[in-house]
Amino acid sequence: MTRTNYLILVILLGILQAIPPFSIDTSLAAIPAMATDLATNAGSIQLTLSAYVFGAAAGQLVLSPLSDRYGRKVMMLGGLTAYIIAAIGCIYANSVEMLAAMRFIQGSSTFAGRILPRAMARDLYDREEAAKLLSFMAVLSGMAPIVAPFIGATLLEAAGWRSIFVFMVGYGVMTLILVALFLKETLPPERRIQLGPATMLSNLIIVIRNRAFLSYGACIFCTMGGLMCFLTSSSSIFIQYFNHTPQEYAYAFGGIMIAYSLFSFIAGRQVSRLGIDRLIHMGAAIGCISGIAMWGSAVACINNAWAITIPMFGYIAALAFILPQATAGALSPFGDMAGSAMSNLGFIQTCIAASIAALAGILYDGTQMPMVTIIAVLGIGTLASYYGLVKPLKKPAYET
Repeated sequence: MTRTNYLILVILLGILQAIPPFSIDTSLAAIPAMATDLATNAGSIQLTLSAYVFGAAAGQLVLSPLSDRYGRKVMMLGGLTAYIIAAIGCIYANSVEMLAAMRFIQGSSTFAGRILPRAMARDLYDREEAAKLLSFMAVLSGMAPIVAPFIGATLLEAAGWRSIFVFMVGYGVMTLILVALFLKETLPPERRIQLGPATMLSNLIIVIRNRAFLSYGACIFCTMGGLMCFLTSSSSIFIQYFNHTPQEYAYAFGGIMIAYSLFSFIAGRQVSRLGIDRLIHMGAAIGCISGIAMWGSAVACINNAWAITIPMFGYIAALAFILPQATAGALSPFGDMAGSAMSNLGFIQTCIAASIAALAGILYDGTQMPMVTIIAVLGIGTLASYYGLVKPLKKPAYET
């Protein structure tokens, strides 16, 4: 592959992976307006976000494995088409129930952006080069959480909450056109496998019994759980407990997310030299220290935004080191069934993250303590997963 073609591939897959954050983060500021317009309360509107997340989990489990049979590109085009139709449905939603249903469909279609780009990376490269490509993709997709809250707030003020879904339609149409014109199929017909319900169940059993999958997956689950906890709880802590404005929270959130793009680029440049295991080790250590520092600041009654922002910057840097590398490691044993493996990885990851988010919401007491405690525990869990699961792996385990 030429340098130009590689750059095009990185850009296209990065644009695809930006779909989920653009689908969630742009809508957060609009929750009160949506509740007023649909004659409901903010809690009901928040449940439409849960519908999106559960839809994403279902799409990863059921739809994404079909790419192992029909090819990556055709499933990607189908997913993008469904995403656009669902976003149009959100524009015209006249009840919270209709909005939730459309968001569920929208979430289920985002396997095209979350899962298939990672499977395509595994189609093209071995685990080290796949991790490098995933890291470079993350540089682009990592910009979405930085700008999405500002896009949503601007559209809300200028044209109302429905304009946010108009933006999603436009982004989906643009991506659909780019994929149709410029993205090539990465799974040739001779490498495809026939899938039925029995085969999909068999693949799930194969995947979850694989030692490498579970070992690298544990690092992903812990780290992503900490991020989801932050996303769920941080706005209430910053705005209600620390008395910051939503705009100030958006700047803090954007500053933290910059770390993901920055350290994803660094990881992409270093993975060929250091290998994925050393980068995961570095990320796990940084995440553990950051989580403990955040928790220690809260215990010491340092009640200000910097006591969360600075450690969270380190935690997000750790995520950039861990996520692409551990994903490549988890998929490395599966070759031609990378789509099935990635869908199962994403399904488990999403369910665990959603459960942790729910736990954070249940434990929320108006202070930062529940959030920082969960993040610290999961940071320790990531490092423990590396030492207890990843480090003991032998090379043959990648193929068992």
